[in-house]
Amino acid sequence: MSARRALRIWNRRPAEAARLLEAAGEAALGGRELGLRSWLALNHERDQDRAERTARAALRRGGDTRFATATLAEILAGRGEHDAAVDALRAERARHPEIRWYALSEADALVEAGRVAEAQALLESVASDEELRRHCYKRLSQLSLEHGDLGDRLRWFGAHISLSPNYLVYVSDYAMLARLQLEAGDRDAARETLDEGQGIYARNAELRTLRSEHFEEPAESPAAPSIAPVSEAAVGAHRIPVRTPFITRRTGLLPLIDDATRGRREPADVLALAESAAAAGQGRLLPLELVDPSPMAKVLCRFVGKIGPLHSPPGMQGAIMEAGSARVAVAAVAGAVGKLAGRRGWFYRVAGPATAMIDDVAAAMPPHDHHMVFGPAEPDALAASLAADLGCAVAIVDANHLTGAWVVGASRGVDREWVTAALNDNPAGNEDEQTPVVLVRPLARAGAAA
Repeated sequence: MSARRALRIWNRRPAEAARLLEAAGEAALGGRELGLRSWLALNHERDQDRAERTARAALRRGGDTRFATATLAEILAGRGEHDAAVDALRAERARHPEIRWYALSEADALVEAGRVAEAQALLESVASDEELRRHCYKRLSQLSLEHGDLGDRLRWFGAHISLSPNYLVYVSDYAMLARLQLEAGDRDAARETLDEGQGIYARNAELRTLRSEHFEEPAESPAAPSIAPVSEAAVGAHRIPVRTPFITRRTGLLPLIDDATRGRREPADVLALAESAAAAGQGRLLPLELVDPSPMAKVLCRFVGKIGPLHSPPGMQGAIMEAGSARVAVAAVAGAVGKLAGRRGWFYRVAGPATAMIDDVAAAMPPHDHHMVFGPAEPDALAASLAADLGCAVAIVDANHLTGAWVVGASRGVDREWVTAALNDNPAGNEDEQTPVVLVRPLARAGAAA
Protein backbone atom coordinates (compact mmCIF):
# COMPACT_ATOMS: atom_id res chain seq x y z
CA MET A 1 0.00 0.00 0.00
CA SER A 2 2.74 2.49 0.92
CA ALA A 3 4.61 1.82 -2.33
CA ARG A 4 1.46 2.38 -4.40
CA ARG A 5 0.82 5.63 -2.56
CA ALA A 6 4.40 6.71 -3.21
CA LEU A 7 3.84 6.22 -6.94
CA ARG A 8 0.76 8.45 -6.76
CA ILE A 9 2.30 11.34 -4.86
CA TRP A 10 6.00 11.23 -5.69
CA ASN A 11 6.11 14.39 -7.76
CA ARG A 12 3.90 16.48 -5.48
CA ARG A 13 5.46 15.31 -2.23
CA PRO A 14 8.80 13.67 -3.07
CA ALA A 15 10.05 13.61 0.52
CA GLU A 16 6.93 11.78 1.68
CA ALA A 17 7.14 9.37 -1.26
CA ALA A 18 10.76 8.62 -0.40
CA ARG A 19 9.80 7.96 3.23
CA LEU A 20 7.04 5.57 2.16
CA LEU A 21 9.39 3.63 -0.10
CA GLU A 22 12.03 3.59 2.61
CA ALA A 23 9.51 2.25 5.12
CA ALA A 24 8.46 -0.52 2.75
CA GLY A 25 12.06 -1.72 2.45
CA GLU A 26 13.92 -2.41 -0.78
CA ALA A 27 13.25 -6.16 -0.57
CA ALA A 28 9.50 -5.52 -0.81
CA LEU A 29 9.71 -3.19 -3.80
CA GLY A 30 9.25 -4.16 -7.42
CA GLY A 31 11.44 -2.86 -10.21
CA ARG A 32 9.23 0.19 -10.84
CA GLU A 33 9.09 1.26 -7.19
CA LEU A 34 12.79 0.67 -6.72
CA GLY A 35 13.49 2.67 -9.88
CA LEU A 36 11.38 5.51 -8.52
CA ARG A 37 13.39 5.33 -5.30
CA SER A 38 16.57 5.82 -7.35
CA TRP A 39 15.05 8.76 -9.22
CA LEU A 40 14.07 10.46 -5.97
CA ALA A 41 17.52 9.85 -4.53
CA LEU A 42 19.12 11.54 -7.54
CA ASN A 43 16.80 14.46 -8.17
CA HIS A 44 15.43 15.29 -4.75
CA GLU A 45 17.94 14.00 -2.22
CA ARG A 46 21.04 14.61 -4.36
CA ASP A 47 22.46 11.29 -3.19
CA GLN A 48 24.14 10.06 -6.35
CA ASP A 49 25.78 6.99 -4.80
CA ARG A 50 22.49 5.72 -3.46
CA ALA A 51 20.71 6.61 -6.70
CA GLU A 52 23.15 4.51 -8.76
CA ARG A 53 23.09 1.56 -6.40
CA THR A 54 19.30 1.54 -6.30
CA ALA A 55 18.95 1.99 -10.06
CA ARG A 56 21.19 -0.98 -10.75
CA ALA A 57 19.23 -3.08 -8.25
CA ALA A 58 15.99 -2.08 -9.97
CA LEU A 59 17.36 -3.11 -13.36
CA ARG A 60 18.31 -6.50 -11.98
CA ARG A 61 14.83 -6.90 -10.50
CA GLY A 62 13.15 -6.18 -13.83
CA GLY A 63 9.60 -5.06 -14.45
CA ASP A 64 9.09 -1.42 -15.38
CA THR A 65 12.67 -0.13 -15.38
CA ARG A 66 12.11 3.28 -17.00
CA PHE A 67 12.90 5.31 -13.86
CA ALA A 68 15.97 3.22 -13.14
CA THR A 69 17.30 3.66 -16.68
CA ALA A 70 16.71 7.42 -16.67
CA THR A 71 18.52 7.70 -13.35
CA LEU A 72 21.45 5.55 -14.39
CA ALA A 73 21.86 7.22 -17.79
CA GLU A 74 21.95 10.66 -16.15
CA ILE A 75 24.56 9.54 -13.61
CA LEU A 76 26.74 7.90 -16.26
CA ALA A 77 26.61 10.91 -18.56
CA GLY A 78 27.33 13.24 -15.66
CA ARG A 79 30.62 11.53 -14.95
CA GLY A 80 31.62 11.26 -18.58
CA GLU A 81 30.71 7.61 -19.26
CA HIS A 82 28.72 8.60 -22.31
CA ASP A 83 28.91 5.31 -24.23
CA ALA A 84 27.52 3.47 -21.20
CA ALA A 85 24.69 6.01 -20.98
CA VAL A 86 23.88 5.39 -24.66
CA ASP A 87 23.83 1.64 -24.06
CA ALA A 88 21.43 2.01 -21.12
CA LEU A 89 19.00 4.15 -23.09
CA ARG A 90 19.26 1.97 -26.18
CA ALA A 91 18.38 -1.10 -24.15
CA GLU A 92 15.35 0.64 -22.65
CA ARG A 93 14.25 1.84 -26.08
CA ALA A 94 14.37 -1.78 -27.27
CA ARG A 95 12.19 -2.80 -24.31
CA HIS A 96 9.66 -0.04 -25.10
CA PRO A 97 9.48 0.42 -28.87
CA GLU A 98 6.05 1.99 -28.40
CA ILE A 99 7.54 4.98 -26.53
CA ARG A 100 8.79 7.20 -29.34
CA TRP A 101 10.47 9.73 -27.03
CA TYR A 102 13.35 7.32 -26.35
CA ALA A 103 14.69 8.09 -29.82
CA LEU A 104 15.33 11.69 -28.76
CA SER A 105 16.93 10.67 -25.47
CA GLU A 106 19.23 8.26 -27.29
CA ALA A 107 20.12 10.83 -29.96
CA ASP A 108 20.97 13.43 -27.31
CA ALA A 109 23.13 10.89 -25.50
CA LEU A 110 24.91 10.02 -28.76
CA VAL A 111 25.73 13.70 -29.33
CA GLU A 112 27.15 13.95 -25.82
CA ALA A 113 29.22 10.86 -26.57
CA GLY A 114 30.65 12.54 -29.67
CA ARG A 115 28.91 10.01 -31.94
CA VAL A 116 27.29 12.69 -34.05
CA ALA A 117 26.90 10.66 -37.26
CA GLU A 118 24.96 8.00 -35.35
CA ALA A 119 22.77 10.67 -33.77
CA GLN A 120 22.05 12.23 -37.16
CA ALA A 121 21.17 8.87 -38.68
CA LEU A 122 18.83 8.07 -35.79
CA LEU A 123 17.11 11.46 -36.00
CA GLU A 124 16.65 11.13 -39.75
CA SER A 125 15.18 7.65 -39.30
CA VAL A 126 12.42 8.89 -36.99
CA ALA A 127 11.80 12.34 -38.50
CA SER A 128 8.79 11.02 -40.41
CA ASP A 129 6.99 10.56 -37.08
CA GLU A 130 4.62 13.53 -36.88
CA GLU A 131 5.07 13.95 -33.14
CA LEU A 132 8.87 13.80 -33.31
CA ARG A 133 9.42 15.73 -36.53
CA ARG A 134 9.86 19.21 -35.05
CA HIS A 135 12.25 17.89 -32.40
CA CYS A 136 14.29 16.04 -35.02
CA TYR A 137 14.49 18.97 -37.42
CA LYS A 138 15.51 21.30 -34.60
CA ARG A 139 18.38 19.01 -33.65
CA LEU A 140 19.44 18.26 -37.21
CA SER A 141 19.54 21.97 -38.12
CA GLN A 142 21.67 22.77 -35.08
CA LEU A 143 24.00 19.81 -35.70
CA SER A 144 24.44 20.92 -39.31
CA LEU A 145 25.96 24.21 -38.12
CA GLU A 146 28.80 22.36 -36.42
CA HIS A 147 29.18 19.26 -38.55
CA GLY A 148 27.57 19.86 -41.94
CA ASP A 149 28.28 21.77 -45.13
CA LEU A 150 26.19 24.57 -46.61
CA GLY A 151 23.91 22.09 -48.37
CA ASP A 152 23.17 20.26 -45.11
CA ARG A 153 22.46 23.54 -43.34
CA LEU A 154 20.10 24.77 -46.04
CA ARG A 155 18.31 21.42 -46.06
CA TRP A 156 17.68 21.15 -42.35
CA PHE A 157 16.99 24.80 -41.57
CA GLY A 158 14.60 24.86 -44.52
CA ALA A 159 12.84 21.74 -43.26
CA HIS A 160 12.63 23.18 -39.76
CA ILE A 161 11.24 26.53 -40.91
CA SER A 162 8.65 24.72 -43.02
CA LEU A 163 6.96 23.58 -39.79
CA SER A 164 6.27 27.16 -38.66
CA PRO A 165 4.29 28.37 -36.81
CA ASN A 166 5.64 26.11 -34.10
CA TYR A 167 7.04 26.69 -30.62
CA LEU A 168 10.39 25.17 -31.61
CA VAL A 169 10.87 27.45 -34.62
CA TYR A 170 12.62 30.52 -33.20
CA VAL A 171 13.35 33.89 -34.73
CA SER A 172 17.03 32.90 -34.74
CA ASP A 173 16.14 30.04 -37.11
CA TYR A 174 14.67 32.47 -39.62
CA ALA A 175 17.70 34.72 -39.35
CA MET A 176 20.11 31.80 -39.82
CA LEU A 177 18.24 30.42 -42.83
CA ALA A 178 18.21 33.86 -44.47
CA ARG A 179 21.98 34.18 -43.93
CA LEU A 180 22.57 30.70 -45.37
CA GLN A 181 20.45 31.51 -48.42
CA LEU A 182 22.39 34.74 -48.93
CA GLU A 183 25.64 32.77 -48.63
CA ALA A 184 24.34 30.41 -51.32
CA GLY A 185 23.50 33.39 -53.56
CA ASP A 186 19.73 32.85 -53.40
CA ARG A 187 18.53 36.37 -52.64
CA ASP A 188 14.91 35.67 -53.57
CA ALA A 189 14.71 32.81 -51.08
CA ALA A 190 16.36 34.94 -48.41
CA ARG A 191 13.86 37.74 -48.98
CA GLU A 192 10.99 35.25 -48.74
CA THR A 193 12.40 33.87 -45.47
CA LEU A 194 12.67 37.35 -44.01
CA ASP A 195 9.13 38.17 -45.14
CA GLU A 196 7.82 35.07 -43.42
CA GLY A 197 9.85 35.68 -40.27
CA GLN A 198 8.76 39.29 -40.00
CA GLY A 199 5.17 38.21 -40.44
CA ILE A 200 5.51 36.39 -37.11
CA TYR A 201 8.20 38.46 -35.36
CA ALA A 202 7.36 41.95 -36.60
CA ARG A 203 9.32 43.73 -33.86
CA ASN A 204 12.51 41.67 -34.09
CA ALA A 205 15.50 43.92 -34.68
CA GLU A 206 17.73 41.21 -36.19
CA LEU A 207 15.31 40.40 -39.03
CA ARG A 208 14.70 44.08 -39.72
CA THR A 209 18.46 44.76 -39.83
CA LEU A 210 19.08 41.86 -42.23
CA ARG A 211 16.48 43.23 -44.60
CA SER A 212 17.90 46.74 -44.39
CA GLU A 213 21.52 45.64 -44.88
CA HIS A 214 21.06 43.13 -47.68
CA PHE A 215 18.10 44.51 -49.62
CA GLU A 216 18.47 48.25 -48.95
CA GLU A 217 14.83 48.32 -47.95
CA PRO A 218 13.58 50.33 -45.02
CA ALA A 219 12.54 48.16 -42.16
CA GLU A 220 8.78 48.13 -41.73
CA SER A 221 7.33 49.74 -38.65
CA PRO A 222 6.93 47.05 -36.02
CA ALA A 223 3.46 45.96 -35.07
CA ALA A 224 2.20 46.68 -31.58
CA PRO A 225 3.18 43.89 -29.19
CA SER A 226 0.68 41.99 -27.08
CA ILE A 227 2.49 43.31 -23.99
CA ALA A 228 3.46 46.99 -24.10
CA PRO A 229 7.20 47.73 -23.80
CA VAL A 230 8.26 48.72 -20.32
CA SER A 231 9.61 52.23 -19.85
CA GLU A 232 12.65 51.90 -17.60
CA ALA A 233 12.33 55.55 -16.60
CA ALA A 234 8.69 55.15 -15.64
CA VAL A 235 9.30 51.98 -13.63
CA GLY A 236 12.56 53.22 -12.15
CA ALA A 237 14.53 50.12 -13.09
CA HIS A 238 17.30 49.23 -15.47
CA ARG A 239 17.04 45.64 -16.75
CA ILE A 240 20.28 43.79 -17.57
CA PRO A 241 19.77 40.35 -19.19
CA VAL A 242 22.66 37.98 -18.44
CA ARG A 243 23.51 35.08 -20.73
CA THR A 244 24.37 31.83 -19.00
CA PRO A 245 25.30 28.30 -20.01
CA PHE A 246 22.34 25.95 -20.35
CA ILE A 247 21.00 25.14 -16.88
CA THR A 248 20.38 21.50 -15.99
CA ARG A 249 20.23 19.29 -12.92
CA ARG A 250 23.91 18.61 -13.44
CA THR A 251 24.93 22.26 -13.48
CA GLY A 252 22.81 23.23 -10.50
CA LEU A 253 22.01 26.88 -9.88
CA LEU A 254 24.32 28.69 -7.47
CA PRO A 255 27.77 28.07 -9.04
CA LEU A 256 26.52 28.80 -12.55
CA ILE A 257 24.61 31.99 -11.62
CA ASP A 258 27.42 33.23 -9.39
CA ASP A 259 29.95 32.82 -12.19
CA ALA A 260 27.70 34.42 -14.84
CA THR A 261 26.90 37.51 -12.76
CA ARG A 262 30.17 38.02 -10.86
CA GLY A 263 31.47 41.51 -11.52
CA ARG A 264 28.08 42.64 -12.81
CA ARG A 265 25.64 42.28 -9.93
CA GLU A 266 25.45 44.90 -7.21
CA PRO A 267 24.05 44.72 -3.66
CA ALA A 268 21.06 46.90 -4.57
CA ASP A 269 20.07 44.65 -7.51
CA VAL A 270 17.25 42.16 -7.58
CA LEU A 271 18.52 39.12 -9.47
CA ALA A 272 15.51 37.77 -11.35
CA LEU A 273 15.77 34.10 -12.30
CA ALA A 274 13.39 32.45 -14.77
CA GLU A 275 11.21 29.89 -13.02
CA SER A 276 11.81 27.23 -15.68
CA ALA A 277 15.58 27.59 -15.32
CA ALA A 278 15.22 27.43 -11.54
CA ALA A 279 13.20 24.25 -11.86
CA ALA A 280 15.71 22.71 -14.27
CA GLY A 281 18.55 23.41 -11.84
CA GLN A 282 16.56 21.66 -9.12
CA GLY A 283 15.98 18.59 -11.28
CA ARG A 284 12.25 19.32 -11.60
CA LEU A 285 12.12 17.81 -15.09
CA LEU A 286 10.54 14.58 -16.20
CA PRO A 287 11.42 12.90 -19.52
CA LEU A 288 8.21 12.18 -21.40
CA GLU A 289 9.10 8.50 -21.59
CA LEU A 290 8.34 8.38 -17.86
CA VAL A 291 4.91 10.03 -18.16
CA ASP A 292 1.84 7.81 -18.49
CA PRO A 293 -1.14 10.08 -19.26
CA SER A 294 -4.30 8.81 -17.61
CA PRO A 295 -7.68 8.61 -19.37
CA MET A 296 -8.66 11.70 -17.36
CA ALA A 297 -5.67 13.65 -18.70
CA LYS A 298 -6.41 12.59 -22.26
CA VAL A 299 -9.99 13.85 -21.98
CA LEU A 300 -9.43 17.10 -20.09
CA CYS A 301 -6.57 18.33 -22.29
CA ARG A 302 -9.01 18.64 -25.18
CA PHE A 303 -10.81 21.50 -23.46
CA VAL A 304 -7.93 23.89 -22.81
CA GLY A 305 -7.27 25.07 -26.37
CA LYS A 306 -4.15 24.72 -28.52
CA ILE A 307 -1.99 27.17 -26.55
CA GLY A 308 -0.80 26.66 -23.01
CA PRO A 309 1.05 24.04 -21.02
CA LEU A 310 -1.91 21.73 -20.45
CA HIS A 311 -3.08 21.30 -24.03
CA SER A 312 -1.37 17.91 -24.33
CA PRO A 313 -2.10 14.69 -22.39
CA PRO A 314 1.37 14.75 -20.75
CA GLY A 315 0.89 18.39 -19.75
CA MET A 316 -2.50 17.70 -18.19
CA GLN A 317 -1.05 14.65 -16.48
CA GLY A 318 1.54 16.98 -14.99
CA ALA A 319 -1.26 19.06 -13.51
CA ILE A 320 -2.77 15.91 -12.02
CA MET A 321 0.61 14.96 -10.58
CA GLU A 322 0.96 18.40 -9.02
CA ALA A 323 -2.58 18.98 -7.73
CA GLY A 324 -4.18 15.54 -7.56
CA SER A 325 -6.96 14.15 -9.73
CA ALA A 326 -9.81 15.33 -7.47
CA ARG A 327 -8.63 18.93 -7.45
CA VAL A 328 -8.00 18.93 -11.19
CA ALA A 329 -11.51 17.54 -11.80
CA VAL A 330 -13.02 20.34 -9.73
CA ALA A 331 -10.79 22.85 -11.50
CA ALA A 332 -11.98 21.57 -14.88
CA VAL A 333 -15.59 22.15 -13.85
CA ALA A 334 -14.68 25.62 -12.61
CA GLY A 335 -12.91 26.35 -15.88
CA ALA A 336 -15.94 25.27 -17.89
CA VAL A 337 -18.24 27.46 -15.80
CA GLY A 338 -15.77 30.33 -16.18
CA LYS A 339 -15.84 30.02 -19.95
CA LEU A 340 -19.64 30.18 -19.96
CA ALA A 341 -19.44 33.29 -17.79
CA GLY A 342 -16.80 34.87 -20.02
CA ARG A 343 -14.12 34.61 -17.30
CA ARG A 344 -10.69 33.11 -17.86
CA GLY A 345 -8.24 31.50 -15.47
CA TRP A 346 -10.69 29.76 -13.17
CA PHE A 347 -9.04 26.38 -13.81
CA TYR A 348 -5.69 27.59 -12.48
CA ARG A 349 -7.25 29.40 -9.53
CA VAL A 350 -8.75 26.13 -8.35
CA ALA A 351 -5.96 23.77 -9.44
CA GLY A 352 -3.31 25.99 -7.88
CA PRO A 353 -0.36 28.08 -9.09
CA ALA A 354 1.93 25.05 -9.48
CA THR A 355 -0.17 23.86 -12.43
CA ALA A 356 0.26 27.22 -14.17
CA MET A 357 4.05 26.87 -14.05
CA ILE A 358 4.20 23.57 -15.94
CA ASP A 359 6.02 23.73 -19.27
CA ASP A 360 4.96 20.86 -21.47
CA VAL A 361 6.77 19.29 -24.41
CA ALA A 362 6.42 22.28 -26.71
CA ALA A 363 7.75 24.99 -24.47
CA ALA A 364 11.36 24.13 -23.58
CA MET A 365 14.66 24.35 -25.44
CA PRO A 366 16.38 21.13 -26.56
CA PRO A 367 17.38 18.83 -24.96
CA HIS A 368 14.59 19.65 -22.49
CA ASP A 369 12.03 19.88 -25.29
CA HIS A 370 10.90 16.30 -24.68
CA HIS A 371 10.64 16.80 -20.94
CA MET A 372 7.91 18.15 -18.75
CA VAL A 373 9.28 21.00 -16.64
CA PHE A 374 7.45 21.62 -13.38
CA GLY A 375 7.60 24.83 -11.40
CA PRO A 376 10.45 25.23 -8.91
CA ALA A 377 10.04 23.60 -5.52
CA GLU A 378 9.63 26.02 -2.60
CA PRO A 379 10.46 29.12 -4.68
CA ASP A 380 10.56 31.50 -1.68
CA ALA A 381 13.06 29.29 0.13
CA LEU A 382 15.10 28.87 -3.05
CA ALA A 383 15.22 32.64 -3.58
CA ALA A 384 16.26 33.21 0.04
CA SER A 385 19.03 30.63 -0.19
CA LEU A 386 20.42 32.10 -3.42
CA ALA A 387 20.21 35.64 -2.02
CA ALA A 388 22.24 34.69 1.04
CA ASP A 389 25.04 33.35 -1.14
CA LEU A 390 24.95 35.96 -3.93
CA GLY A 391 24.77 39.04 -1.73
CA CYS A 392 21.74 40.59 -3.45
CA ALA A 393 17.99 40.06 -3.44
CA VAL A 394 16.58 37.29 -5.64
CA ALA A 395 13.20 36.82 -7.30
CA ILE A 396 11.98 33.74 -9.15
CA VAL A 397 9.90 35.02 -12.08
CA ASP A 398 7.57 33.44 -14.61
CA ALA A 399 7.44 35.80 -17.60
CA ASN A 400 6.45 35.53 -21.22
CA HIS A 401 5.55 37.81 -24.11
CA LEU A 402 1.83 36.99 -24.01
CA THR A 403 0.77 37.31 -20.39
CA GLY A 404 3.51 39.38 -18.74
CA ALA A 405 5.41 38.64 -15.53
CA TRP A 406 4.58 36.93 -12.25
CA VAL A 407 6.91 36.75 -9.24
CA VAL A 408 6.45 33.21 -7.93
CA GLY A 409 9.04 33.44 -5.17
CA ALA A 410 11.31 36.07 -3.65
CA SER A 411 13.80 36.67 -0.88
CA ARG A 412 12.94 38.96 2.01
CA GLY A 413 12.46 42.63 1.21
CA VAL A 414 11.79 42.25 -2.53
CA ASP A 415 9.09 44.59 -3.82
CA ARG A 416 7.20 42.04 -5.91
CA GLU A 417 4.98 44.61 -7.61
CA TRP A 418 8.02 46.62 -8.71
CA VAL A 419 9.81 43.56 -10.08
CA THR A 420 6.64 42.47 -11.88
CA ALA A 421 6.27 45.90 -13.48
CA ALA A 422 9.95 45.98 -14.45
CA LEU A 423 9.84 42.59 -16.16
CA ASN A 424 6.35 42.66 -17.62
CA ASP A 425 7.57 42.78 -21.23
CA ASN A 426 9.95 39.85 -20.58
CA PRO A 427 13.34 41.44 -21.41
CA ALA A 428 14.96 38.02 -21.00
CA GLY A 429 13.26 36.83 -24.20
CA ASN A 430 10.99 33.90 -24.82
CA GLU A 431 13.03 31.64 -27.08
CA ASP A 432 16.70 30.61 -27.30
CA GLU A 433 18.31 33.78 -25.95
CA GLN A 434 19.73 31.82 -22.97
CA THR A 435 19.35 34.83 -20.68
CA PRO A 436 17.45 33.27 -17.77
CA VAL A 437 18.89 35.88 -15.39
CA VAL A 438 17.97 39.57 -15.46
CA LEU A 439 19.56 42.01 -13.04
CA VAL A 440 16.88 44.52 -12.06
CA ARG A 441 18.69 47.62 -10.85
CA PRO A 442 17.12 50.70 -9.28
CA LEU A 443 17.50 53.39 -11.90
CA ALA A 444 19.26 55.81 -9.56
CA ARG A 445 22.10 53.27 -9.35
CA ALA A 446 22.00 52.10 -12.96
CA GLY A 447 24.94 54.30 -13.94
CA ALA A 448 27.39 52.21 -15.95
CA ALA A 449 25.35 49.04 -15.57
CA ALA A 450 25.57 47.07 -18.74
